[in-house]
Amino acid sequence: MIEEGTVVYYLDEDAVHSGRVIDVTPENGGFTFSIDSYGACEGLYVIASGQIGKTVFYSEKEAEDRLGI
Repeated sequence: MIEEGTVVYYLDEDAVHSGRVIDVTPENGGFTFSIDSYGACEGLYVIASGQIGKTVFYSEKEAEDRLGI
């Protein structure tokens, strides 16, 4: 499971952004979490752990490689 405060990189509209993990919650054999800089006025976007390596990455290079930058 990922720890709160971990910096991750995520893809949004063909760009790489970074933020800190918050609100980690164990769920269905995995976990969910939010990123402090990902979300709109309506609240935080909850991300499933299965998105790690697909749209959320532990390094900027991994995210850039996924986009083909």
